[in-house]
Amino acid sequence: MYFLGKTDIGKQRQTNQDNFLTMRVCDNITLFVLCDGMGGTNGGNIASGLAIRTFADHIEQALEPYIDADDLCNTEALSLPALMNSAVSAANSAVYRRARENSELTNMGTTIVAALATEDEIHIANVGDSRMYLLEGKTLTQLTHDHSYVQMLVDMGQLTKEEAATNPRRNILTRAVGTEPTVDADVITVDMPKEGSYLMLCSDGLYNFISEKEFINIVRKKYKDYDDDDYDAELTFKTELLVDTANQNGGGDNITIILIKNV
Repeated sequence: MYFLGKTDIGKQRQTNQDNFLTMRVCDNITLFVLCDGMGGTNGGNIASGLAIRTFADHIEQALEPYIDADDLCNTEALSLPALMNSAVSAANSAVYRRARENSELTNMGTTIVAALATEDEIHIANVGDSRMYLLEGKTLTQLTHDHSYVQMLVDMGQLTKEEAATNPRRNILTRAVGTEPTVDADVITVDMPKEGSYLMLCSDGLYNFISEKEFINIVRKKYKDYDDDDYDAELTFKTELLVDTANQNGGGDNITIILIKNV
């Protein structure tokens, strides 16, 4: 598994309130976390950064006793979905507590989408509207479910997916990390996709400014700028191209992406 993350301020924002983390916890577990903060000039950046640090620390501390001398984690002794859920709760408490300590940070919060990859499975947690996608062949699948006002209308049959993508209320969240004392995360487990597949975690600054067709074409295409077996160079090239395309299409928000290739 190869991966690369990139964040960009975009074309219209004064600050970047997105944050991301990629981390090999041990030889058989890798963690990916992406947050899109909200709450004034500094609040969003503080919320997203604090949420990521707290989430990652919680995962590391919980897994440490199960990692052996060969740097392998005994995942059979753990409920990884439960661990992902408790890590979200820890992040929520940290952000909520910090906001209550400083009146200038009142109402700050953040989305979160996180993936814990083992050799056979991927455990995914999300709150808000940052997303995780799977690209297998020509098929792009959104693995997460948005917690947003327009997604609620889509679920109720009052909006189509296409209408939701351009609705002026699409940025209104129904759930976020740190805005309430507790939060419910969606946690799912999927099988590790077949070799050659791609996974992507991203903020709405990417998917609101790049179509699914553009994403599929960019990621599936082979370019002459790198060797076929140079996966680091491939991911660097494609990640930069995705961010550049979102900026060319308006760049109306911070843009953050973690692109993963299973090989």
